[in-house]
Amino acid sequence: MRNLRVGVIGLGEVAELHLRAYKETEGIEVVAGADTRPERVAAVTGLWGIRGYGDYGEMLDKEHPDIACVLTPAASHARIAREAAGRGVHVLCEKPIALTLDDAAAMIETCRAEGVMLFYGSSYRFLPPLMKAREMVGQGRLGTVTLLMESLVGGRGRRHYRELGPDHYPRGGPGGGGMGLVDHGIHLMDIFPWLAGAAVESVVGRGNRSGSAPGPEFLAMTLGNGAMAHLVYDDATFASDRPQEGIFSRGPGWDIQGNLAQGGGWDDHPQSLRVHGDEGALRIFYYANRLFHFTEDRREEVGVPDRPVPSNFAIQMQSFARSIRSGEEPEVTGADGMNALRVLLAAYESRETGRIVSLSRPADTRGA
Repeated sequence: MRNLRVGVIGLGEVAELHLRAYKETEGIEVVAGADTRPERVAAVTGLWGIRGYGDYGEMLDKEHPDIACVLTPAASHARIAREAAGRGVHVLCEKPIALTLDDAAAMIETCRAEGVMLFYGSSYRFLPPLMKAREMVGQGRLGTVTLLMESLVGGRGRRHYRELGPDHYPRGGPGGGGMGLVDHGIHLMDIFPWLAGAAVESVVGRGNRSGSAPGPEFLAMTLGNGAMAHLVYDDATFASDRPQEGIFSRGPGWDIQGNLAQGGGWDDHPQSLRVHGDEGALRIFYYANRLFHFTEDRREEVGVPDRPVPSNFAIQMQSFARSIRSGEEPEVTGADGMNALRVLLAAYESRETGRIVSLSRPADTRGA
C-alpha cells in the first residue's frame, strides 16, 4: 500500500508541529510546502527536507498530493480548499473553518461535488486526555453532564497584549489574541458538544474585534441535554493563579499570549477544562496530557497514552488517512467546523443585539 502524499499550505509556527507529528505517522509522506514568504519556505522546507513553493497552486499542480493540509489564516481557507478540491485533492483544514457560514458551506459543497473529503482540523479531539474524557462520559462515569468550563485569564497586561491582526482576521470583524474567543475558543465550541453528546441550542456572549482595544470575553452555551458550557478569556491582564496551582506538563502547548511553549517541565499556569456531572467530575489538562477524576469517594489521576502535543496531529492525520483509504466519512467533518463557527458568530450577534441567540438546526455532519 503506497503512502498518501501530503502538501502543506501555510508554513507558520503550527506547520512545524504538524511536520514533527507527521514524521511519526505511518502511511503518509509530506512531499512539499507552500507559503508566500520566501524566508519561511526556505527555513521550513530546508529543515524538513521537502520541496518548497511560493504559490500553493503551483505546488498542487506539480506535486499532485493526495491531501492538502491547509494551515493558512482563516480568511483564505475557503478559496484554498475549493481550489484543492477542484484538482481532486482531499483537504484537511485548520480552525476556524472559515470566517463566514457562506464560505464554510461553499467549502463543504465543493468538496462533495468534486468527490473529495474535507476533514475539519479539530485537533483537540485527538488529545489523549480529551479522548479518554469522552470515553468516560460515554460510560456514564460522571452521571449526567451538567456543566463544562474553561477559563484563560492572564498575560502581561495591556501594554504587552498582542492581537493576531488583519493578516489573520479582517479589521473590525471577530478577532483578538491567540488565546481568545476566536482563535482558541473555537476549539471548545466544538469540544464541549462533542464531550457532552449534545448540540449547542442557544448562546450569549461577547468577543473582541480585530483592531479594537481588548477586553474580557465570554461565551455561555446551553446544550440540548440541558448542560451549560462556559468560556471566560482575557489575555490582556495578569494571572491570579498561585504557584502551587501549577502542574508538571508532559508536552508543549501555547501560553496565554499565544506563544508556543516547549513544555516537558513545570507549568505555573496550566491550561485546563472542567467537566461536571451529577455523579463525578473531570479536570482535563489537555497540553500537560493529564486527566483527573473526582467522585464521592475517589480522587484519582487517570492514565492516558503518553502522546502529548504534537502527537494529536499525527493521530488526526491517521484518522483522515483511514477515511480516504476506506471511503468512509471523516471522523471530523466540514459540518462540524461549520457548527463551531455558527456558535462563534452567535456570540457576536448576542453582543450586538443584547439578547440570547437561539441556534438553528446544526449542519448535517454526514457526507460533509
